[in-house]
Parts: sequence; C-alpha cells; structure tokens
Amino acid sequence: EEVFMTDALNAAHNLTGIVLKSGWEVLEKIPTDNTTGGYFSVCYKVKKQDKGKIRVCFLKAFDYIKFFSLPGGENIADRMAEVTNAFVYERDISKVCKDNHVSKILAANEADIEILPEYVIPQVPYLIFDLASCDVRQKIEYTSECNTAWKCKSLHSVAVGLKQLHYIMVSHQDLKPSNVLVLDDDTLIGDLGRSQSPLHKSPFNDQEYSGDYTYAPPEIMYGSYNKDWKLRAFAIDLYLLGSLAVFYFTGFRFSTLLYDNIPDNFHWRNWHDSFDSVKDYLLNGFSVALQIVKEELTRSIGDNIVTKDLLDIVSYLCYPFPEMRGHPKTNLVKQSVTNGNPYDLERVVSAFDLLQFRARFLSR
Repeated sequence: EEVFMTDALNAAHNLTGIVLKSGWEVLEKIPTDNTTGGYFSVCYKVKKQDKGKIRVCFLKAFDYIKFFSLPGGENIADRMAEVTNAFVYERDISKVCKDNHVSKILAANEADIEILPEYVIPQVPYLIFDLASCDVRQKIEYTSECNTAWKCKSLHSVAVGLKQLHYIMVSHQDLKPSNVLVLDDDTLIGDLGRSQSPLHKSPFNDQEYSGDYTYAPPEIMYGSYNKDWKLRAFAIDLYLLGSLAVFYFTGFRFSTLLYDNIPDNFHWRNWHDSFDSVKDYLLNGFSVALQIVKEELTRSIGDNIVTKDLLDIVSYLCYPFPEMRGHPKTNLVKQSVTNGNPYDLERVVSAFDLLQFRARFLSR
C-alpha cells in the first residue's frame, strides 16, 4: 500500500496516456530491472508522428521518489546529487556521440523535463532513445535465427562501437550482454550511464572501474591497475569485449571460467599479496578457461577456421595481464610510439570483420 501511495504522488509513475509537451504520447510502462541505473528510472514506450510515419521509442524517466526509500545509512543529498549528475552526464554524452557521428551506440535522441503540477513531485526529467527489440541475452536465448554468422556480425558491430567511443576518449566500462541491444538487423551498445571520460564530466571519472564487478578483469579484482586513465580504461573495455564474445557462444562470463580454475587461496577474495605473485596461477586458470571455451566452440560450431579465429581473438582480448592485452601487432607497434595506444581497436575490428565473412561463407 505504501508503494502505491508513493507512486500516486509522483508524476514519473503516472505518465501513461498523456501527451508530453515535446509531442510524445506515452503508451505504457516497460518493466525494468532494479540494477543501479534502473532503480532510479521509470521506463515507458512512447510514440509520435514523424514525417507522416508513427515512430515508437523508449522513454527513460527520472524517479526522484526513490531517494526517499533508500536504506537509513545513506545520505539522501549525496545520493540525489550522484544520480542527478548521472542523468545530466548521460544526456550530455549522448549529444557528444551524436555530434561525432558515433553510429553504433544507442545514445539518447532527446532530453527534456515534463512538469505535471498536480503531483507532489511534479518534475520528470527524461531521455528518449530508439526502441530496441531486445538485448543480446534475449536474442541468443529465445530466437532460432541467431546463428554463428549473425553472432559474428553482431560482435563486429560492438567492436566498431567501442572503437568509436575510444576515438572520442570515452570508455564504456559496463559492456555486458544486457547492455548490447538489437535494433532491427543492427547491434548497438547501450547504456552509457556508467561510462568514463576525462574530457566530459562523468560522475565515475575518479573510480578505477565503474562497471559490473561480476564481469571485471583481474587487474581490478586484484587491485593492481594502471594509474594512467587511458591505459587502464581501454584495457578494461577490451577485456569486456572478449568476455562478450565468450558469452555469445557459450553463455558463460569469461571471469567465471577464469576464477573457477584458480586455487581458492589465490582467488581475489582471499588473496592479500602482490598481483605479481599470483600471475602464474592466473595464467594457468586462463589456459584452462580457454580450453573450456575451445571445447564449447567446437561443440557448437565445429572444429573449423571460425572456432580458431574466435579463440585467437578471445585469448588476446581477455589476457589476464593488461599490459599484454590487445591485438598482438598493435601491442608491439604502438608500445614503441610516444603517446601510442596499445589498445587501439583498428586491428580487432578487422579481425571481427574477417570472422563474420568466414562465418557467412561456412554457413552457405
């Protein structure tokens, strides 16, 4: 009953059926998961006449009332500032992406505030995005047309999106299956809300890692990361990209495979010594994890060139030590160049491009 009361006082929960001043008609609420970003937002499906056609989109409304249901120990003022900053950042970084023609990212198309004076909490800041048909978890689990060629094409799109972000000095930090979205035949990276960028005021710029820790690379979990933002952040994104490729074909997180194959006393939860002294165990766990990936790939797509290529890509993207991560040729060449980027994605994008070509060829 209490939840109903708070929702009834709050404009953000009562947009269904109204036409916003921006012209969008709010059709229905879309259920969201209560993860960090989802918890402070209410999502809707909206429509609008656009050049004679009806356009259906996704609206993410900002829900102030959730602040008042935070656990007692949390400082409401700090948390409000944090989430307000996150909203402003997602709005601004979306504009940066649009201005720089970043095509493989699902950025907000519009941002506005609706005021419904009859509610106790009348203001509703919101963002409008293109409506994805699903995320890749749903695509892979529930559709039969999701074959090897589609998966390779989709991974190529994600690699391009990550390269576009890195070019404008943005690190996604939270690349995982639920943040990879399917729109018609295209795949886009979604949810820039936890991204970092030294050029833009991300609320997370001072964190060593701002993504989901169940996907995080070993240097984060063992607390031995580079203090240089670019080297640290881009190495993390590469690991997450490799882990995504593993998920596409096996359903596993690479980190799970890695840590499941390390003796318990060397697991990051129990380890309090240096990163160097755990490296042999990590390498061993890494090779066991790769072997499991190889067996799964061979079982699902056969012992062929696509399996071999995929395994190569995963092995250099998910390498447990960040200084050795990335395309081998890029890592060698770029390390010797001043201000070089050993994590440049140009060759990785080409590798995924070749992979999708070979997968299409094999499926004929």
